[in-house]
Amino acid sequence: MEGARDEGPIQPGGFPRQEQGRPGRTSNLDPGDRMKTQTLVRGAAFGACLVLAVPIWAGGDRPPVSGGAQEEAKLADELQGLVRKLREERAAFYGRHRNRSEALDSVRTSARRLDTELAELRGRDLEADRNVAEVRSDIEKLRGEETADSLRASLGPIVEESIREGRDFIDRGIPYRSQDRSQRLGAPEDGTLSDKLSRYWSFLQEEIRVARSGEALSAELPLGGGRAKPARVFRVGHLVMGFVTEDGLEAGLWNGTQWVPASDPSQEKAIREAIDILDRRRAPALLSLPVLRRGTP
Repeated sequence: MEGARDEGPIQPGGFPRQEQGRPGRTSNLDPGDRMKTQTLVRGAAFGACLVLAVPIWAGGDRPPVSGGAQEEAKLADELQGLVRKLREERAAFYGRHRNRSEALDSVRTSARRLDTELAELRGRDLEADRNVAEVRSDIEKLRGEETADSLRASLGPIVEESIREGRDFIDRGIPYRSQDRSQRLGAPEDGTLSDKLSRYWSFLQEEIRVARSGEALSAELPLGGGRAKPARVFRVGHLVMGFVTEDGLEAGLWNGTQWVPASDPSQEKAIREAIDILDRRRAPALLSLPVLRRGTP
């Protein structure tokens, strides 16, 4: 319209008008979408002005009009359609913005959970470091004491017997990294009393970690009939250990002496669910599985 002045993007249909320099909500539109929206807004504003200039007759009947008036009415109808299209564009924009906000909130929630787990792991590492430092300090005190000989005489047999019990616990327990655990513990006759105490303390710390944790790992298992198949193995403390073969055809448990198939379909289902939970493909749930009855070191 003649005399109209472009004062910025006018928002028809109740659009919030954001002036430059004023704080407002940050737009997620890219430059191409922003230019397209501004063009639609300006066209809609011009059309709204023309619509207001064309009289709307009651009952929908219009008096006979000349050719120029018909063109103006047609243009007004087209601009009203443009306004409707602009409103649809606005609704689609808010929908995209809402979806992006929800996705961002999900990512932030995952990041906070990971930060919490990382902080917990760091706390455990610090606690383990403090325990190791305390043990080393105690060992140094033992080395410097004048009664070291009497302590060796009294503690030596006890520590050696504890090491033998630990090795027996590994041999009779679950087949989980048995070689690594045995090397950490060492033989009863190897090293000085301080070395034996240090190894036994390290062994106890590792066994406590194993007892309080669960995990899934890949290994090749000896099955019935002299067969060996790659499988996904899960462990819960020292009490439960099971497997599902990589081909998904077999599932079973460690019964204390060997790997045996699941006793029934419900037990096989629980074994497969345990693997999925420890692989984080399934939410944690309460499962019923038989446990091993063994002593502790």
